[in-house]
Amino acid sequence: MRSWLMSILALCLCATSTFASGKADKFLLDTWDLAYIGDARAGYVHTLAKEVEIDGKKVIHTTMKLRLTVKRFSDVIEMAMDIGSIETADGTVTGVFMRQNPGKKQQLQIDGAVVGKRLHLTLNSKQALKPAPWNPEVLGLFKQQTLIKDRDVKPGDKFTYLSFEPSINLVLKTEVHVKGYREVTLKGEKEKRKLLLVETIPERIEYKSGPDKVEKIQLPATLTWYDENLEAVKTEVDVPPLGPMTIRRATKALALALSPVPQVDLGYNQLVRLKNRILKPYETTAATYRITVRNDENVATTFSRDDRQSVENVRGNSFDLRVKAAPAGDDEGKAPDAEFTQSSYFINSDDAEVKKHARKAIGDESDAWKKTLWIERWVRDNMRFTSDEALAPADHVARTLEGDCTEYAMLTAAMCRAAGVPSRTAIGLIYADVKGAPCFAFHMWTEVWIKGRWIPIDATLGKGYVGATHLKITDHSWYDERTMTPIFPVIRVVGRVSIEVLSAENR
Repeated sequence: MRSWLMSILALCLCATSTFASGKADKFLLDTWDLAYIGDARAGYVHTLAKEVEIDGKKVIHTTMKLRLTVKRFSDVIEMAMDIGSIETADGTVTGVFMRQNPGKKQQLQIDGAVVGKRLHLTLNSKQALKPAPWNPEVLGLFKQQTLIKDRDVKPGDKFTYLSFEPSINLVLKTEVHVKGYREVTLKGEKEKRKLLLVETIPERIEYKSGPDKVEKIQLPATLTWYDENLEAVKTEVDVPPLGPMTIRRATKALALALSPVPQVDLGYNQLVRLKNRILKPYETTAATYRITVRNDENVATTFSRDDRQSVENVRGNSFDLRVKAAPAGDDEGKAPDAEFTQSSYFINSDDAEVKKHARKAIGDESDAWKKTLWIERWVRDNMRFTSDEALAPADHVARTLEGDCTEYAMLTAAMCRAAGVPSRTAIGLIYADVKGAPCFAFHMWTEVWIKGRWIPIDATLGKGYVGATHLKITDHSWYDERTMTPIFPVIRVVGRVSIEVLSAENR
């Protein structure tokens, strides 16, 4: 019922998908839905379920394909992800899969096979991943699509169901509230229709993002209208950072018909507008901001608290965020865990090209901080800034040497690890002037462990330091990660935050 929403939130590009091998028997479901962001058509969702025979047994193989076309500043990009499940006739899930392209011409494929209470995961059909917990009551995609009809729901009904969300590798519980009948005029129709309104509310997601850190994310609720046959005809949801989205049942021809150049701009939608401009923003030594976050039960936890940032004066949905330029290391503090030094899927420091770039950048330098500065400068000088990548792993970036802040940060972190310097990425907001107007924009940079302290650097700027206009929401080692889960804490902020600059001091 909601798996397409997780796909949208993942903000992935250019996915592909294939059916499991087997003899096709019959189609069970083949639906097409148009996707609108505001009033602008943005793409479609295609759900296809087949009964197939695999190893002599009949199973239901369901694929859900999401395709959105949006602008990102000067580029037009395709946002896409394919997810799916394999389930028996009685609804028991035996497998799941996800396809996406984190970088251009680079496919990430994760397949999962259910074995007891564990989901055994495989990357790109060859590399075994850490198993995920499994619950046998999880509903597959096919059962999710037919759940309302199967239960023959009535106004006032309430129930819950479990689903596996492949974009975050977690089992998620969702509450379903059958609100009642409403008079609705659908887009393109003149007459009102009596439709049954159903609200689905996901539980708050909690996941461990570090040795001593647990992130909490509240995904948005959805409203879906069903016709007299209990077929979904319209769904509405607020999707950060895209805004209000409507999914409406359509024909294949209409869904695949060419649409005008997209009017929705993912880049501009993420901007947090400011009333006041900060002079010499990247030279700031200290700054104080009034942060207001709408619809959050614990706003004080939306931004990180560390050596640079402190949260003060919490009042309702607002607080003051005090930020200072990065402090120097002081040989204190426990050494970071191995996850910040080891190679991983996104921060692939063992890659030959990553290592080659690191050697070029640092030469014979042995001092950890100086190595870091040389790497920051090398990435700044050798990469080309583009806005059409998704979230490419460092080994891919090492070969293309292009991307936006996420690619700069990933390559910098990987080169630092290759040079023996522990690293992680920081994710948050950065001050910018866009079309002459001051704002804060989504940003990713790198942090390195130097003399007992995490110190930020930013290869997109290449200054050798980070001032007080980098506002950190979260950080992550990307250890054992193959999805975009580490970025999800930004969902709590983007589209819901307003910022007032109370003070700023320059060098």
